[in-house]
Amino acid sequence: MSATDHYFTFPLAVLQGTKDATTAVDCLELAVRCGVVNAGIGFRKKHTDDEYRERLDEVIEKQKITFKVKRVDIAHVLVGAALCNVSLGGTGLPYYEAFANDAESVVTGGPLVKMSSTSLWAATYQARWEADTKNPHPERGMSWREFRILAAILSIKTNRFGFCFVGWETIQSRSCGFATKEAFDAAKTIPDHLAPPPTRKQIRTTCDTLEVLGFYARFRMSSGARGGLTAYSFRHKDREELGNAVCEHINFRDRASIKTNRAKDAEKCLALLERAKVGPSQGQQ
Repeated sequence: MSATDHYFTFPLAVLQGTKDATTAVDCLELAVRCGVVNAGIGFRKKHTDDEYRERLDEVIEKQKITFKVKRVDIAHVLVGAALCNVSLGGTGLPYYEAFANDAESVVTGGPLVKMSSTSLWAATYQARWEADTKNPHPERGMSWREFRILAAILSIKTNRFGFCFVGWETIQSRSCGFATKEAFDAAKTIPDHLAPPPTRKQIRTTCDTLEVLGFYARFRMSSGARGGLTAYSFRHKDREELGNAVCEHINFRDRASIKTNRAKDAEKCLALLERAKVGPSQGQQ
């Protein structure tokens, strides 16, 4: 992943698709559209009205847009596409309206995924080729399962040390577009393009592949040969650096626990003194 790589931010729910997005290709293209719109929204939040308008005018002139941009979401599409280096490829107002409407059709409010454009395009081109071999075969593609599992891990918030602990059941649930295992277990069916859900073995082998390819650093915290917690990090450069961060996290957690214990000890002491009707000393106060 290069330093100049663009990123797409899209809801985890795109994996489940919509009534019009029912295949892997549909969902991946939906992720692109959501990423474009979110880029436009993000630029608008971080800049003044004049700066946003200036960028929009530049895009309108470059794209040779002839219609008046009255809808805010279409403005986000135009600005976001320029930021994400996406060639929209369409002309006319109906095309841009459909683009914006597709992005809005995704259920929001759940976890977000921030993925590099390299990974998202690799999965998109691979899915297009698998759906129709007349499409160009990507030199470095990403399978649908690899994309889903990568998106599942990316959707989990990291702690202050830059990593997160993730179990295979969480990955399984999120790779099907569910924010929690409870929601996944409660679902009676899942869409055909997600069925069957990846098994524990498939998740393990896919996570191994992604680690070897350098998508993340992984470190297992355990006192034995089996079990334990597995930490994932997209920030740390290698397993050793991540391992140091995991140990620092554990030490910090233990210190915080001891501090809490001492505070509870003080409360208990004061309570016992009150019961004995003996006032605490000046130091205890």
